[in-house]
Amino acid sequence: MYRGDKDVPNSSTPSQESAHSTTDQSEDMRDQSPATQALKRMQANPRVKYIVVVVPQGACPACQNLTGTYPKDQVPPLPVDECSHPLGCRAYYLPYLDEIYP
Repeated sequence: MYRGDKDVPNSSTPSQESAHSTTDQSEDMRDQSPATQALKRMQANPRVKYIVVVVPQGACPACQNLTGTYPKDQVPPLPVDECSHPLGCRAYYLPYLDEIYP
């Protein structure tokens, strides 16, 4: 072993590690969700000027608070982590087109 090769104890506690892994897992799941994939396609489309977050009637309050039209770079992520609906997050994205015909 070289002088600088000492075992360094892990400074994070088990609860911090599980919180980080849970956060990482939910971010990974969100990145692969259909909503995130649709959002990426809309953001890449030059004809899409804004993105609308649509929330069906009967959705939870956390989702209802997101209802609105957003600039492409300020869209809130879906699914909503705080969603309390028994069927899960029901919000979805719709494009707001700048032009209809080419």
